[in-house]
Amino acid sequence: MVQPSPYTPGEIAHDVPGRADHLDRVADLLAAMSARRRLAGRVHVFVGPRGVGKTSLLREAQRQAQAAGHATVFVTAGHGDLVASLVEALGLGPLRWQPHTVASRLREIGVSVGLPGAKVEATFAPGEGATVVRRLEDLFRATAREVLDDAGAGAVIFVDELQAADRNGIQALAYAWQHLQAEPEGVPIALVCAGLGHTEDVVTDAASFAERFAYRQLGSLDEAATREAVTAPATALGVSWETAAVTEVVQRTQGYPYFVQLHADGVWRAAGRPDAGAVLTVDHVDSARAGIAEDLDALYRSRWSKASPSEQRFLTAMAGAHEPVVRRGDIAATLGVTTGSLGMARRSLMDKGLVEVAGHGLLSFTVPGFRDFVRESADVDEGRSR
Repeated sequence: MVQPSPYTPGEIAHDVPGRADHLDRVADLLAAMSARRRLAGRVHVFVGPRGVGKTSLLREAQRQAQAAGHATVFVTAGHGDLVASLVEALGLGPLRWQPHTVASRLREIGVSVGLPGAKVEATFAPGEGATVVRRLEDLFRATAREVLDDAGAGAVIFVDELQAADRNGIQALAYAWQHLQAEPEGVPIALVCAGLGHTEDVVTDAASFAERFAYRQLGSLDEAATREAVTAPATALGVSWETAAVTEVVQRTQGYPYFVQLHADGVWRAAGRPDAGAVLTVDHVDSARAGIAEDLDALYRSRWSKASPSEQRFLTAMAGAHEPVVRRGDIAATLGVTTGSLGMARRSLMDKGLVEVAGHGLLSFTVPGFRDFVRESADVDEGRSR
């Protein structure tokens, strides 16, 4: 019997090897919240580049929270206003309002509602910001009461792509959470988020008290976790990996979770979607190489095309540096501009997930191999752009 690939490149993974510590943090947070029946004051935010499994981690945390008796909602920021998304998710989730009641409640907190399927937008008229915050606090309290009445352990709000949320929405959420911390009893709610590496900057720009948020870095997997991510899905289907084949995949992927899934999936397909009892070998790894290279090239080209011409010049200057971690001053010198003038391009490239902060005044590419792609595409050699 031909078995479909158990690997999920570009999809939400069902297992998150190497992330036990992060899941334990969430579990401890929720256990304390439900035991004390009070607000989980610190907001946990997992940050990292695209492709490291942030969404998969949130979804696994959501599954575990539900198994522990918590009511949950999941919101992806960037698709309309954050406040509207939260209200709608809570109304159709823990509060189980009927659609017309949800629309009424949305209007109460200053949210305009169009026809079914139309975009929902939060309106913040001058002087109404404080009212929206208070209404959002009321909504959280109502959610807590409903959960407790149903004998639930608590409620957990998951927000993905937090860096893409609108400024007003982040500000309203942050202030509502801050106010609830003054009276946490009887409000067993937790907020767990994920976002790109510069999410802390985005939140701080909207609300200055960033200490309310605990940022946890999510990076590439270590060798042991990479080996587990390669072998465990196959083992579950009765297929084993040759040790040398696993080592080859580990070396090629550098622990980058998306690449791990992409390479392992390519090997599985090269082996003809093997039956139970089969062994994946180095020959299968070699056979998969051309197809994987095409997939990687498509990924790199897609990311390159997201950059504007000025941003591509920025990326080319980065790729032309002698080291993969580049000083902003060196980028400015290569481009013949001041460091201050790089701000807009730098922020835009971070918003697009192409570069990330690697230290004070330092930047690096987010995806393994993209630096080499840019060097080849822009004909960069020996630390200089031609």
